[in-house]
Amino acid sequence: MVDNMGENWKDLTPEIIPESAAANPVQEPASDAKNPENDRSNPGGSMDITADLAEIIENGRRFKTIFETAPIGILMADPKGNILRVNDKFAQILNYSPEEFIQLAVSDVTYPADRPEIQRLSQLVFDGELDSFDVENRYLKKDGNPVWGRVRATAVRDLNGAIRYWIALIEDIAELKKSEQTIWESEERYRTILERIEEGYFEVDLDGNLTFFNNAMCKILGYTAEELENKNKRDYTTAKTDRKIDRIFANILETGRSARVLNYEVVTNDETKKILYLSASLMRDADRKAIGFRGIVQDVTDQLIAEKQSEHLANQMLHAQKMEAIGTLAGGIAHDFNNLLMGFQGNLSLMLLDVDPKHPHHEFLTNMEQYVKRGSELTRQILGFARGGKYEVKSTDLNELLEKSSEMFRSTKKEIPIHKKFQKDLWTVEVDRGQIEQVLLNMFVNAWQAMPSGGRLYLETENIVLGKDDIHQHYVLDPGKYVRVSVTDTGIGMNAVTLERIFEPFFTTKEIGRGTGLGLASAYGIIKNHNGTIEVESKIDQGTTFKIYLPISNKDVYNESTENGKTYKGRETILLVDDEEMIAEAGKRMLEKLGYRVFLAQSGQTALKIYERYRDRISLVILDMILPGMGGSEIFDLLKAMDPSIRVLLSSGYSLKGQASQIMKRGCNGFIQKPFNIEQISEKIRDILDEAPA
Repeated sequence: MVDNMGENWKDLTPEIIPESAAANPVQEPASDAKNPENDRSNPGGSMDITADLAEIIENGRRFKTIFETAPIGILMADPKGNILRVNDKFAQILNYSPEEFIQLAVSDVTYPADRPEIQRLSQLVFDGELDSFDVENRYLKKDGNPVWGRVRATAVRDLNGAIRYWIALIEDIAELKKSEQTIWESEERYRTILERIEEGYFEVDLDGNLTFFNNAMCKILGYTAEELENKNKRDYTTAKTDRKIDRIFANILETGRSARVLNYEVVTNDETKKILYLSASLMRDADRKAIGFRGIVQDVTDQLIAEKQSEHLANQMLHAQKMEAIGTLAGGIAHDFNNLLMGFQGNLSLMLLDVDPKHPHHEFLTNMEQYVKRGSELTRQILGFARGGKYEVKSTDLNELLEKSSEMFRSTKKEIPIHKKFQKDLWTVEVDRGQIEQVLLNMFVNAWQAMPSGGRLYLETENIVLGKDDIHQHYVLDPGKYVRVSVTDTGIGMNAVTLERIFEPFFTTKEIGRGTGLGLASAYGIIKNHNGTIEVESKIDQGTTFKIYLPISNKDVYNESTENGKTYKGRETILLVDDEEMIAEAGKRMLEKLGYRVFLAQSGQTALKIYERYRDRISLVILDMILPGMGGSEIFDLLKAMDPSIRVLLSSGYSLKGQASQIMKRGCNGFIQKPFNIEQISEKIRDILDEAPA
């Protein structure tokens, strides 16, 4: 790794370990991060992707635990080789404390004779000619003595290809080197030594027949000494690897030089595949004639699995970071779209007031108003996504929601007959409609995919009461009243093994490209977050039934819109603050149509000046949340400081979450989400103005 670069650690590694995970012994990273995807040619490296905000923290803790407790040394350095962080194992190998690495570069702890090779390989990676490198070299312990290590180093790059940082796995191979040196320097076998080491040792003749091996070799391959005796290497090696070993042995025979194989794949006695690290050399007799090969193998299967798990966790964190960025973008788009809809809705409301219900255009205008409402529902779902799954929970009739969802599904999959059995007077539940609709549609699609030759879909709702005797291990519910939704298909069904894993993230039985394994895991998470659960029953060739349990609500079904069509008028003076000209003009005309006198301000500064001058006449301020220069939150605080008794109605294309909810807590009198019609705004205004002063 190239030396003498300086780059801020917090700028380098926002993806690796969250600040909340724990204190860093060298320097504390600033936020979460991920490593790019790895493969077997890049064994030390970058890490896989894929969830939601709560999972980021948990994944960070797990990654940190792996980092700190790994049985091999782990080192992180900036692009020029300045050490940023080491784990306890690496510190232990060199007899330093982790804190002592703060001022050191990689070259400071590398044996002088080995530095040029490390710098050469680092430069190749830096230039993009290599993705990573794997090499054995010596490190300097604190007392100045060298210690052998096997380093696998990878450069982690940003989206532009620039190196963000290096990560290296360092394995203490002093004992392995000692064993190799002993074997290579002497023809005499030290059986006692060989039987004490954990690495496997073997000798084969020129045809690959085993002539000697130690107990560790038997353990690795799963054979007894008697079973392994006289076997050929091809008997426990995959065909592809055997051809590779033949080529390596031929090269050793030709050159006389030893060789190493990083991914030596063998098949054990119980048909399990293992990955070994092999170091092999030529054996000669007393006349210096080649008689075979000797080698030491180390089982690195578990180590590779641990590396892949670490990469997967980092991958998940990177995915969550991407989703957060997408969510922010989606929230902005939804807000702007709601502002556009507000312009349409304002003008539609004014036109509907002037058009007689019997006029032929009245129906067209009301239809357009319905389309605005549908657009508003769409942006509400987008805003829910932008909040990372924190959607809006309302009292809901599941019969109505199931009817709507099934009809939507039927319109795309007309070949699947749907049979419905809905209980009358179904109890109300408190759910986010968009999320539950997502769960239902996911189950409908799964049912359709489980019926490739056609079939039927059965939907049922019912009120149930669970007593103490009804609560068993599958429910994970408290006794009480629930609504149960059953979705049954007549498809191919599932076996017991699949049933046990059906809700695991990334588990899928579908062919590559047809499923991610996230659908049912997401559905389970959504229902669990609603304090419910999902049960599944299935048999091969007899179909599958999913049963959703949701706790009931004592509230009436929420009706979002004003249905009576009434408008409420007044004669007070209102200050309308909105920077969007179309919305401001439409809003002004709506308010004037309702009988109000209106001051219009399209910036925070103008609003403050108008209110300061006419505060005795202004009864209400309708304040947009997002304004150029001075935002709604700051304007509200300044208005409140100017007049503590001021009445403010907050208006926004965003929902009542985050900053808006904070303003409400500071004394704002109400909130209305764009787009709104004239009936809704008229009712909201009167609710505030007719309320007795506190």
